[in-house]
Parts: sequence; C-alpha cells; structure tokens
Amino acid sequence: MNLRLTATLQGESRSWVLERSPVRAGRSSANVIQVPDGTVSKEHVEFSEAGGVWRVLDLGSRNGTRLNGHAVTGPEVLRPGDTLELGQVQLGVGEPDDMAKTVFGGTATFDSSIKLRVPDLLQRPMTGGDPHRVMALLSEAGRLLVLPRPLPETCETLLAFVERAVPCNRLVMLLREREGNGLTQIAARSRGAGFREPLALSNSIVRSVLEDNTAVITGDALNDPRFMGQQSIVAQAIHSAMAVPLWDNEKVLGILYVDSTSPLVIYAQENLELLTLLANMAAVKITNARLLEDDHVRQRLAHELATATRIQQALLPGPPRTVQGWHFHARIETCHEVGGDLYDFHRRGDGTLVMLVGDISGKGMGAALLMSSVLSSARVLYDSVDGPLALIQRLNGIVHRSSDGKSFVTVFVGWLDPATGRLRYVNAGHPEGFLVRGERVRSLEATGIPVGMLADFPWQEAEATIERGETLAVFSDGIPEAQHGAEFFDLERVKQALVAAGHADVDETANAVVHAMDEFAAGEHRADDVTLVLARRD
Repeated sequence: MNLRLTATLQGESRSWVLERSPVRAGRSSANVIQVPDGTVSKEHVEFSEAGGVWRVLDLGSRNGTRLNGHAVTGPEVLRPGDTLELGQVQLGVGEPDDMAKTVFGGTATFDSSIKLRVPDLLQRPMTGGDPHRVMALLSEAGRLLVLPRPLPETCETLLAFVERAVPCNRLVMLLREREGNGLTQIAARSRGAGFREPLALSNSIVRSVLEDNTAVITGDALNDPRFMGQQSIVAQAIHSAMAVPLWDNEKVLGILYVDSTSPLVIYAQENLELLTLLANMAAVKITNARLLEDDHVRQRLAHELATATRIQQALLPGPPRTVQGWHFHARIETCHEVGGDLYDFHRRGDGTLVMLVGDISGKGMGAALLMSSVLSSARVLYDSVDGPLALIQRLNGIVHRSSDGKSFVTVFVGWLDPATGRLRYVNAGHPEGFLVRGERVRSLEATGIPVGMLADFPWQEAEATIERGETLAVFSDGIPEAQHGAEFFDLERVKQALVAAGHADVDETANAVVHAMDEFAAGEHRADDVTLVLARRD
C-alpha cells in the first residue's frame, strides 16, 4: 500500500507519495523527499516497504525523529493518520488518494473567453504585464528546473512556483499515461478554503487542450457553458479558470489547470500567456525527468545483467585438459547478455566422464535462471545415479515440479569411458549429435522428448563407440537454425563444416563451424544462443 506524506514548509503545502522502496528524506536535494528546514539533517530518515507495510527508520539525525510523539529508535510501522516529526517539521501520513482526484464530464462543445494555439503563442511577444516581472519569473523558473529531482517532486515544485506566479486557489497537474490515452493526476495544491470535492473538468476542455494544443481561459466559470451542471464548480464558487497544455515542443504531455474563487480575479490574456510559458518550461523539465528516470533504470538493468553474465560464465567449466588420449572444446556465445544454453563436464570416481549439453526454452533472464537451476541439480546427481537414463529421469522430475509448465530443456547427456571410447547417452529432444571421421558422419539422434514437458516419459538410453580419430560434436539448435532470410543453416551444413575441417585440432574445428554459420548468415543478428562441444579421441 502506498502512503502520502504532507507538510507545510515556508507557508506552502507540500506532499509526497511513497511508492518505490527505499525512499530517503532530508534537507539535501539528493533525497527523493527534500525537506528544506534547518532542524532537519541532510539525510534524516529512510522509508522502506515490505509486504505492503511501510516503515520509517531514523538515520542518526541530529534532532531526532518522532512518530505520534515517541522517539523513533528503530524501524517503525507507518499507518494512515500517523504524525511524523523530522526535527521541528511535522508530516501527516495518509492514503495516497486523500487528495481529491479529477473527474471528467460536461458538455460536448463550449465557447471560450480566450482560446489560443500554444505554438503560435510561444512565437510572439507577450501582450501585457510587467516585462521585468515576467523575465524575473522565467529566470527563477529556469534556475529551479535545472535541479535534478524525481518526477513527482519535480511536479510538486513546479506547482509551488506557478502558485506564486499566478493568483489562484487551486492548481492541478494531469499527465497523460505513457501507455494509453488516460490522464493521471500527479500533483495538486490548494490554498484558502479547502476543496473536498474533486475537480470536475469538462471533457470538451480536455479535448481542446490535448488534441488541439490550445490554452483555454474563462473569465467567469459559473456562467461558462463548459461548467454548467458541474456541481463542484458551483459549490466552490469558482469564478475564473485556465487550462493549458504541458507541451514539450514536440508533444502534449498533459494539462496544467488553475482556478480562483475570488470575484476580484478574472484571468486575462496576459495571465494565460504567462501560464502557457511556465507550462512549456515545465513540460520540457518533465520530459527530461522521465528521460533521466529511464536512464537510471537502463543503468541499473545493465549493471544487473553484467553481474548475471559474470555469474553465469563462472558457472561453466573449462573443457577437460587431463584426460589421456582425448581433446575437448566447449563454447557458449549468447545472443543476449545472459542465455539459456549450458554445458558441463564431470569426472566420476570410477573414471567415467560425464558430458552434458542443454538448451532452455525461451531467452533472457528467465531462461538463465532455469539454466542455473538445471546445472546445479545435475551436478548434485552425477555421482548418485548409475547412468544417463537415471540422470534424465531425475532431472525431469525437478524441472517439471519447479517450472511454470511452459518451460522445458533439451538435453544431451553422455557417460564416456575414456579408455574404450564407449559412450552411453540419452538425447532428450536435443539436435542430433554427430560422430565425424574424415567424410564419414554418424548421427546420435533423439531418444525422447525434452525434459520437463511431462511428469514422466519412457526415455531410451543408446550406445555408441567413439573410434580413434573420430570427433563427437554436440551443439544447440542456435547453429542449425541460424538464418539468412527465410533459409536455415540446417544440419546438413553443420555436417559439411565438420567434414571440411578435416584433421584440424578441436579448437580450429569449432572455429570453422561457427565461421561457416556466420558466413552463411551474412551479418544477420543471431536470434539464439550458440553452444558447441567437441570431443576427439586420438
């Protein structure tokens, strides 16, 4: 559950919604919630959420933190209705929707006192007002807008500035949803008599502002046909109102609305021009704030993916180097930062070498997580089962129970006796492996379906002998399914590449296969991970 914090600072009402955890509050502008008061420490408290419950923790502040009158010495639960004191600043705790929200309705058409297209308005001189005051306001707004702040705080700060620049009782900022056409109230302020009824904003005004990019003013809202029948307008005796687009010079982000209950305040064109200028500056700042937030998200994801890549690479072993009479090669090249392919080697106590190659369905982080689970489960089982069939059966139970029912794993697992070349294997839905010597190629075809698709399946164990001078090649479908246009590299080309490599060593043979695949694809982006394991008997 989100919470709203409210406070009065330097005579102005401020509010913040606790949404993302953790959130820090203090005097410094580096905090998500900045409380500019001398009794508040630079970093005063931290708010954190777990299980839908928000807690507050004092960060060793100079003047302390109190919740409902008692000192906060450890994490304390926050509830709507609580009173929180940071130094001498009092904050109220409430529901995020305690502030009245905007509703839409009204007539389909309207006449306006003044209606101006914003691009035209911004290209011409202002018609009235004190030019020195306007320049001072715009200069101050410019200094205000260069400060980096989170989007909600940016919008609250913008409203506080507009409140000083334009005589008004209520200000509301509505932003278009980034996906879809709805409007969301992101910030609102009021002074004087409280506005407990929601703002009833006419659909016709909304369409004019958003679709036509126009700034609208009415000199007497009580008699304006746009507001006829809007009970909150009548009840609160709103006499004058303005609505202008938040236009960032490319698109309309939303609406900035102000109104006044004073009969002495009748908005004129100079008020509309100033509000439109401020809204334009605000929209540019909002766009920049969104870009900054998106950049922070991208940086965080890039850091997490880089960490995941290092962890995943560390899970994979190097090829065996000390098996007498044998040479091995193993590689994985992922199409994204992390992948779902895997391979493994394990030397059992009886001298048997276990070889495993797998491919998780899907791509990205989900496949990578299942990959690590399959690999760790297989490593637990290598020495406790008596062969590849038993390993596949045990792995199937683990994957089927732990996955979402839509994930599966193609697996080739072999039990190799290095002394004789005897290979017992199960191919669970994996591309057929090849035994290659000269121009002779033997296939090790699938002996069952992929692991995890069904709770049980009668896989078959097969057997082959790797002869001297022969090379075993096991690979993921990222190699035969590499594409150039609509054409696949296919298994036949894999065979040809292996045969063409001739008597080259296993590293050169692997490079030749991958090079042939890339040459066929002619620079097209790889759509799948590429895994290749070779074992050659001298």
